[in-house]
Amino acid sequence: MTTLNLTANNDIIIPTNDDTTYRGLGGDDTYILVSQKNSASVSIIDTEGNNTIQLPEWSKIKSIVVAKSALKITCDDMTVFTINGADKFSYDIGGNFTNSSLGEIKTFSEFVAIFELTAPSSGTVNKDTNKIVYDDEFRTLYEVKVQKEDNGNKYYLNNELSPDLSFSSGEKYVFDLNDETASNHPLSISETKNGTHNDGASVSNGIKYYIKGDIVTEQEYSSSFSADTTLENAFVVYEPSSSDTLLYYYCLFHGGMANDAKILIDGFVEQVPEEEATKISVQNVGASDYNFTVKGVQANDPTLTLVRGKTYEFDVTSLGHPFWIKTQKVTGSSSQYNDGIENNGLSSGTLIFTVPSDAPSTLYYICQIHGNMSGIINIVDSNDGGSVLENNISNNNDDTSSSTPSYGGYILDLDLPYSFDNEIIPSSGYDI
Repeated sequence: MTTLNLTANNDIIIPTNDDTTYRGLGGDDTYILVSQKNSASVSIIDTEGNNTIQLPEWSKIKSIVVAKSALKITCDDMTVFTINGADKFSYDIGGNFTNSSLGEIKTFSEFVAIFELTAPSSGTVNKDTNKIVYDDEFRTLYEVKVQKEDNGNKYYLNNELSPDLSFSSGEKYVFDLNDETASNHPLSISETKNGTHNDGASVSNGIKYYIKGDIVTEQEYSSSFSADTTLENAFVVYEPSSSDTLLYYYCLFHGGMANDAKILIDGFVEQVPEEEATKISVQNVGASDYNFTVKGVQANDPTLTLVRGKTYEFDVTSLGHPFWIKTQKVTGSSSQYNDGIENNGLSSGTLIFTVPSDAPSTLYYICQIHGNMSGIINIVDSNDGGSVLENNISNNNDDTSSSTPSYGGYILDLDLPYSFDNEIIPSSGYDI
């Protein structure tokens, strides 16, 4: 590593040379840390005079390593500064000697404490972080990228697909939109999900837009974005108030880029309406089939699709044909699946099934006595727009339907001497 010796004067240094050690020889020196576009590793050593490390507005720190009297800070993915004799420096957060601005001055221990660390007596401690200097303090940083998914372009914040965010009122949060993938996707915040694409509007209080580091209007901010733009110091800063509860981030140009992502303020818990159970009618068709009805649609022995976490109420009317949900397609009362189920195996009444999150992907329904009265139950994580009944579907509003099943022109209407309670099995004398 090359060593660059400074003068004995009060020097102002912007250490930019890769693989270089900057050595102070005297005077009260100021080192302004500026991230490089290309990877750089810089060392600073200066134990004489009253020396200062300045981290100007918009400086990032992605990770920090702390020793008893040294620091290594990664200011972005490419620039690493190692400061030897770090306990002898002052740390100016937000200051910039080149424009005569002075930020918040911290000692070595105070600076390290910002990252919830304490300098050890031996060895090192370290922490990954994601902070940016704004208004003379380190703020939580969200780096915005855009990636194409199956359902279109989506926001990624700190490399996570459209996460929910938890904010505290009075704190300031910074969204960094300088990644090239975000150059045509200006992010804003609304009280309405999907903002202007859903008859909403961007919030007007607590939000600030920056281009080239200067504050601009929302219109000026959005007009800076295009598919051919390379953005420079494009940021959105938001400070929620104590009256905020639930907000949404969204793209000013394109709908749906944040999926269902929310911003929850001060631990706000969204009240989700309790979902009503899906009602399913089950009747026997003689001893040949179960007939299911869901929302006016009928099917004989269909494949059912049920969703984990949802509740289904089976209204069973099948005297002599106990209705079971099982792990295997077998008659009798073995292989019962009872997790989340009330009244499994009944022939008259309501079977309630709240599908557990760990339910197997395949179950079966079957009559205790007749193996042909059966079908598959597919268990899925979601079934948006899908039907509970998957095959042999007919509409029960058909004028030709009858409440009594018929076969080849003959009406089948038998009262079988069966009670599930006393388990009397019909004799073979019945022609069923």
